[in-house]
Amino acid sequence: MEREKRDELIISNKSYRKSNELINAMGKGTALSQKLFAIGMQNIKVDETNNVVATIYGTELRKMFKSSSGSLYEHIEALCDRQIKGATIFDWNLLMKDKENGKIEAHQVVTDASFKNGTLTLRYNNSLTDKIINLQKDYTVLSLSDTLSLKSVYSLRLYEMLKSAYDYQSAVTKRQGELVIEYFLTELKLELGIINSGGSKEIKAELEKDFPDYDRIDEFAEKTGQTKYKEYKIFNRNVLSKAKDELNKKTSLQVEYEPVKSGRKTVRIRFFVTKKGAEVIKETKAPQVNRDDILDDLTDLMHDDFKFREIREIAEFAGYDYDKIEKAYNYMLSYSSTVEVPIAFMKDCIKNEYYSSKRAPKKAVNSSFNPMEQHAGYDFEELEKKLLDN
Repeated sequence: MEREKRDELIISNKSYRKSNELINAMGKGTALSQKLFAIGMQNIKVDETNNVVATIYGTELRKMFKSSSGSLYEHIEALCDRQIKGATIFDWNLLMKDKENGKIEAHQVVTDASFKNGTLTLRYNNSLTDKIINLQKDYTVLSLSDTLSLKSVYSLRLYEMLKSAYDYQSAVTKRQGELVIEYFLTELKLELGIINSGGSKEIKAELEKDFPDYDRIDEFAEKTGQTKYKEYKIFNRNVLSKAKDELNKKTSLQVEYEPVKSGRKTVRIRFFVTKKGAEVIKETKAPQVNRDDILDDLTDLMHDDFKFREIREIAEFAGYDYDKIEKAYNYMLSYSSTVEVPIAFMKDCIKNEYYSSKRAPKKAVNSSFNPMEQHAGYDFEELEKKLLDN
């Protein structure tokens, strides 16, 4: 018993880095492949073929399999042989967007495995080497004990995704406590591996777009026979509810969620995530508003000029203040010049309330607003000076 407590203490102090690109890649895998990756990151090297090689010793394997005696051979055989067990470590596949080259890359993550003298050696795809080691940015630090405690592959995937999103939001907003993370329902199923490309050219083509049409992907997935957890109530009962309970019980995250509906159809999932023990920054809370209703109203108002994600971004920027957004939008529509970057114009207008000020700029936002910088943060004071000088 004392040995077990010490083992738990050792594991609880260990963590590993995983690139956000790997975490957020669409694909499928097993809980075991994720756990082996986590353990293997404690002892890795790069071989002469530029493959990452992870060595996992018998002591770590016994802890993972909860096997205190006997041979590990049967466990390892089941890991590698599809004839013995349906899913193996070789079934960890990723579908990754390569936006720079305008293509999608598909990778089998684990390419080789060997078991000798009680030690398991795994070799990973050399196309993923720079996404596994020497990570300097765009990674998430994950708890080894949290990962090893989870049984469901959906719990594991959700833990990584929510931890990554939470840490990113916290770093950007400088906030702790409860944060909100949203996914389109089909997007979430793709991330969890419930839906994959399935050899469908239509799904792959849709995923290559910056803003995929998830309704179309859902239709294509059904045509390829991917109907598992198609109904939300079944997906909720068998995946979301169970994953939430396991995360809350076993990990450092506290998770709640709610469906976001369009009519009777659930279209998105909104997660409310808190780090256990995180210090909540005290602030004056604004009155509660029904964000779904406001988003619906804003979509009706602005759908001719903005995509839904842009409308949501504007709404979040304005604190879901419908009146401000409506006034800014009407001001943009009545503007005397062409607005080159509407979303930047809307944000600047909301911030400075040009619609009610005599200090409103004389000319529209021009090419000095770079659309690629919309998410990088503007120097609005400098921006205002430039606008007023025109």
